Amino acid sequence: MNGHVLEISTDVFRLLRRRALLYISCTDETDAPTQRIVVDDDVYTEIIDRAIAKRKTIDEIFLELCRRSRRAHRRFRCIKRWRL
Repeated sequence: MNGHVLEISTDVFRLLRRRALLYISCTDETDAPTQRIVVDDDVYTEIIDRAIAKRKTIDEIFLELCRRSRRAHRRFRCIKRWRL
């Protein structure tokens, strides 16, 4: 698979690195307002398609994905608690 480079803001970069999403390769942080990440072909097309369809920036799409993964994690934890 080929990798594509996307530029995102430093705040979103820090959030993605903290969340440690498996489909994103984060490099070391630089002293710049934007950071570069490497994503696979399918992730790249999905991010670009969502950004165009929803008329949002790439940063907003990544923030939305982080919020969704956090909610799903929280929901799973609640289900696990109820099963005990």
